[in-house]
Amino acid sequence: MSAGPMLQLQGLKKAYKGKAALRGLDLTVNDNEIFALLGPTGAGKSSTLLASAGLIELDAGRVDLAGRDVTDADPASRDVAIVFEGFNLLPVLDVKDNIAFALRSPEFREAEDEIARRVGRTAELLRISHLLDRDVGTLSGGERQRVAIARALVRRPVMFLLDEPLSALDLKLREGLRAELRQIHRQYRSTMLYATHDYHGAIAIADRIGIIDGGVLQQAGPIEEIYRLPANVLVGKLIGSPSMAFLEAHVESGHVVIKGAEQRLPIGEFGTVAPGSGKVLLGVWPEDIEVGPAGAEGASAGTVYAVDNRGFERAIQVETPAGSFRKVVPLSMPVAQGDACSFRIPARAGFLFDAESGRRISQTGEGGR
Repeated sequence: MSAGPMLQLQGLKKAYKGKAALRGLDLTVNDNEIFALLGPTGAGKSSTLLASAGLIELDAGRVDLAGRDVTDADPASRDVAIVFEGFNLLPVLDVKDNIAFALRSPEFREAEDEIARRVGRTAELLRISHLLDRDVGTLSGGERQRVAIARALVRRPVMFLLDEPLSALDLKLREGLRAELRQIHRQYRSTMLYATHDYHGAIAIADRIGIIDGGVLQQAGPIEEIYRLPANVLVGKLIGSPSMAFLEAHVESGHVVIKGAEQRLPIGEFGTVAPGSGKVLLGVWPEDIEVGPAGAEGASAGTVYAVDNRGFERAIQVETPAGSFRKVVPLSMPVAQGDACSFRIPARAGFLFDAESGRRISQTGEGGR
């Protein structure tokens, strides 16, 4: 994989009717990588993609694509393909002509035999060859989304911008299409910026992940690196399944004291701790929290608030005086809603965050992973 940047966004700002969507966003997508932009609704994902494509006018910032400044360049000159959550298909054309539409535009003007070859190959990759002669109005939602993706992929642009492209599909179709996108990426060494609110989708497809919230990139890197040192509380809340547990705590006499808990954690376990506002949040990945029967020695008390069966495992929600957390446990663990239980944080398994700013103040790299 090339280490050079395909897309560089610097200081992007955009407001709609006075409401800020992007607040100085910086982002780099390397050549030949799939970069997933993960964040909740309203985080700024779509505005980031629209700005990259030149489809919105920025209030401030710079967009570099394939080594050139395209901040003020016309969208058609950027050679990117964008797939929105909506299908945006042309109802007057059949599937084959929808996919071929861009190749017949004045910018490309491909020969008809080349168009037929590329449409056929892309349709085969997305497993829609049998639909090529159908009217788009006769297709299911999943089929239409595949056609929309095929219309973008057939072009071989310098970059693909995919905005929640699979969210309208059922789980099995989503998994299948994620595999197809990875295959297309491998085959053509294409660069993709993939915006999604789906954590599982992001880690399944991406080489690197960027967590966006409030119009700002909170952290970016391989998922293992983000797990090892999450930058702030927002990152902890947006990754993981279940996401990070946050427990109210304070520092006292060289120990982290969890609110209402028996267990006290030596501050030395967290490495160097930067000064904060005084109150702290102890963040722990649920996989690292030990849950057992009530009264376990050296553990703290909790209550099982909810139990969700998942077939071969179950997820439980545990309420404690310091906050609640969710954790996946084996079916063999005897647990029922309303049960008293205990929980324990292993040595060097957590991170400390400033309770007011949300930033991580412990510098250890050992937390949990």
